[in-house]
Formats: sequence, structure tokens, C-alpha cells
Amino acid sequence: MTHQALADALELLRDKGLQQGLGPMPPALPSGQPGLDEALRTGGWPRGSLALLDGSGATTLALGSLAACQQRGGLVAWIDGDASFDPATAARLGVRLEWLLVVRPHDAAEAVELAAWLARAGTIDAFVLDLGRFEAGRGLDRLPALLARAGGVGLLLARDRDAAGRAASVRVALERRAWLAVGRDLVGQRVAATVVRHRWALAGGRAELDLWFAEGRRIDPLLPALAAPLRELVEERPALRVLSA
Repeated sequence: MTHQALADALELLRDKGLQQGLGPMPPALPSGQPGLDEALRTGGWPRGSLALLDGSGATTLALGSLAACQQRGGLVAWIDGDASFDPATAARLGVRLEWLLVVRPHDAAEAVELAAWLARAGTIDAFVLDLGRFEAGRGLDRLPALLARAGGVGLLLARDRDAAGRAASVRVALERRAWLAVGRDLVGQRVAATVVRHRWALAGGRAELDLWFAEGRRIDPLLPALAAPLRELVEERPALRVLSA
């Protein structure tokens, strides 16, 4: 996608926002998880931050954050370096696709360039940079400064966690603690989130998040491995079971 095409797409999104009579955005953007907003100690993702989501459920959390931003009237984008963005899943998790800009870069350098362009433009309130299979390219460390000047939020998904971690101004580690099941279907996972880096607040905040799948998933192939944990329920609610991970 050329810069002109991006500019045209952003203008269209901006016009939609004006037509809805959207008001000013808050100083922090909600993550979609009140417990995590509290653990961040800034009420959500700080404006001007590049936040690395590191671990199990990162994509689900990122989608939930974009949906929460849209609910506040924000404009959002997804840079799909992993070529794995699923619009059906995004829609089921609350993302309004008609207000979502999706771009697919050819390589890591282009992904970072597109992220820098969006950060400088200042029109997008939040974007996800999903580097996926790409190694973190050059220029990633420039993103926090660009975001800080324009006031946007970047959420970073990357397998190259060393380079990504050095560039990020906020880092949240995610560790699966349990599966969430209804009947014989897995419907989500319970994740422990730890704020391990925060430029604007004290790190170390923790929260327990329930991250839901777009659809229940049959667990029959997993039953042999989960046989023992299945007998010991960590917690039980009506129709919902929490299984040891």
C-alpha cells in the first residue's frame, strides 16, 4: 500500500468519525480489560506508548484493545506482518471492521515504515504492529518518540522479543494459567498479566484476565493430556469450568 493510499484511507476513517460527532479521547486508551488498566496504573495504554504484548493471548488482547478504543470513538489500524489477521475473529471479539484499517507489508522494514507513517500522521488513535514471522527491523526504536509526539498508541506483537522489548516503552508479559471451558468446548483462557516495564508508572502491576476465543473449540484431541487436570477443577461457575492449563 502506498503512502497516498494510506492517506486516502485515513481521510475516509476521519470523515466517518466526524460524521458520528465523536468527542475527545481520554489521556489513556482502555485495554478492554479493567484489571489490566488498573495494573498499568495509568488507566489503560498511555498515549504516546509502544506496548509489547508478550505471551499467550497477545493477539486476543490486542483485538480487545482496538475494540475498546473504537467504542470510545477512536480510529484504529492493524499492520498484518504475519499475514494471519482474521476479520471474522476480529468482528466476533467486538472490532468494527468498517472502522478498521488493515495493511499488509512485504517485509519487516516496510512494516516498521508503515507503523512510523501512521504514528507521524496522528490520525490513528491506536494500531497493532504484528511482526509475526519477521525479525524486528531497523527503525523500531524510533516508534516511541514518534508516538509520543502525535499521542497515539502502538501495540506490538513480535516473536523477536529481545529487539522488540528494547524498543517498547511498556511491556506486558502474559502467562496462561487455566483453560475456560463450557461443556466439552474450550471457550477461552485465564491469563496472568504482569507489567514488567512501564515508562510512566511503577512496573510490577499484576492482573488476572479472562480472554475469550471467538468460538468454542472442541477439546477431544486434548482429553488424554488433560485427563488428570480435568479431575481437579480450580474453580467452578454455572456452565463455566476452569481447567488447569
